[in-house]
Amino acid sequence: MRYAGKKGFISVAQKKQPESAINLIQLTGLLAVLSRENRLKTENNVAIIDLQELGYAKLLGSGSISQAVRVKVGRCSESALRKLKEAGGDAMTEKTSEN
Repeated sequence: MRYAGKKGFISVAQKKQPESAINLIQLTGLLAVLSRENRLKTENNVAIIDLQELGYAKLLGSGSISQAVRVKVGRCSESALRKLKEAGGDAMTEKTSEN
């Protein structure tokens, strides 16, 4: 009998990499680090950050933010978008999700 490898198969769902997400409270810390390293872009006193470039696919609304930030990210929760707009910022997303 020939060896045929391990039995079964790996489904597409198992191959899919989990999306990396960041909360607003973590975003505040990230902004401080980028600002210290002079890697933070600003336009009209609004910080601009590309989370997709940094490896994040989703922005979640846990925590709060007080600084006006314009964020580019793949997906954004409703609460994160609301909190960003309350602080004077905005999110450029592909789509807005529930979570």
